[in-house]
Amino acid sequence: MTDNKYTSIVRLDFQYAHRFMNWPREAKHLHGHSGLLEIELEDVVDPVTGFAHPCKEGVKKAWEVCDHFHHATIFQEGDPLLDAVIEVYKNHGINNDPENCVPLKKIDHPLAYSYPEYRIVVTKKVSTCENLCELFYELLKDKMPIKKITFRSSSMNAASKEFK
Repeated sequence: MTDNKYTSIVRLDFQYAHRFMNWPREAKHLHGHSGLLEIELEDVVDPVTGFAHPCKEGVKKAWEVCDHFHHATIFQEGDPLLDAVIEVYKNHGINNDPENCVPLKKIDHPLAYSYPEYRIVVTKKVSTCENLCELFYELLKDKMPIKKITFRSSSMNAASKEFK
C-alpha cells in the first residue's frame, strides 16, 4: 500500500520588532527582524485539482493570522514598554488607520492577544523562534493540516517543530 500523503509548503515573510525583556545581552533592546515562516501542510492529493493543498489557499489562510505580525511590535506580557508605546501611539495618532491599512481582527488566544489598532501583539512567552513556532501553530492549526512549522528571524536564528 502506498502513502498518498504529500507535503505542500507555504512561505510567508514579514517584518516585525520585538525584544527579549529579561535577556541580559543586546537583544533586551527593541530591535527588528525579517521573519520567514514556513508551514508544511500534509494531505492527500485531491483527484480533481491534483493538489494536496493549494498553496495560494494556504498563503491566504496563514496571512489572515500573520498579517497581525507584519510591521508590528511583539511584546511579552508584563513588558513595561508596552503601556509606554501604546501611550505614545495614542498621543501621536499612530494607528492602523482603516483608510490606509488592512483592517485586522483582534487576536484573543491563551498564548497571545493583540491591539490591532496599533499593530501590537502581546505574547505570554518570550518571542523566540521556538515559541513563535508554537504560537503560529496554535493560531493556524484549525485552518490547515499542519505537519511542520519553521520560523527564521535571521540567517542565524531559526527553529522548527513537527506536529501530529
